[in-house]
Amino acid sequence: MVVKVSTLLAVFFLALAGGNAQKIVKKTLINPESRAFQIDALNCFEVQIGTSKTNEIVIAASIEGEYQKDLLVNVEEEGSNVMISAGFQPNFKNPNDKLSAHKVISIALAISLPENTDVAIFGTNANVIAEGLYKRMSISLSDGDCRIANIGETVQVTTQKGNIFLAAPAGQIDAQSNYGKVLGDSIPMGNSTFRLQAIEGNIHLKRTE
Repeated sequence: MVVKVSTLLAVFFLALAGGNAQKIVKKTLINPESRAFQIDALNCFEVQIGTSKTNEIVIAASIEGEYQKDLLVNVEEEGSNVMISAGFQPNFKNPNDKLSAHKVISIALAISLPENTDVAIFGTNANVIAEGLYKRMSISLSDGDCRIANIGETVQVTTQKGNIFLAAPAGQIDAQSNYGKVLGDSIPMGNSTFRLQAIEGNIHLKRTE
């Protein structure tokens, strides 16, 4: 089981550190009992998330260089709940409008959270890559794909058009696609629970060692 910031996240953080279009937010939780996180991925095209044995949230956000100054990362604590989102400053003029309608401005996030927490991620076009140790993980997407690996304990993924990719050595798996297919390996029973539901997308299962 993952007990430190994942390799995927570490690579992402290093890539951001070497670029000009990055913003990193590091926050120690005010309430050490905070165990519920909601991540709004509405403005994101990619979210990578993992866990570490700390009481800190680390968020790295990447965006096209000329818009970096307008990037806004929000972390709000309300009791034991923490809300994370990314967007733009209130006075930001979106180049997606009018003459630049063909140019899409999107944000990539890499997030490290404490272990054994409840996490909910929701988005539209965001692709989510998740690994780590969670008490419960819920991911709800429209068009984006979801890739989960080296993850536990209870994970629920729902997509509309996006595909779901699960890599796990074992688990209790309930995988259903209304109009797509469930493909891949037969995965033996294990302690972690995976509930995977796709409407139009396919579900790909891979057994790992």
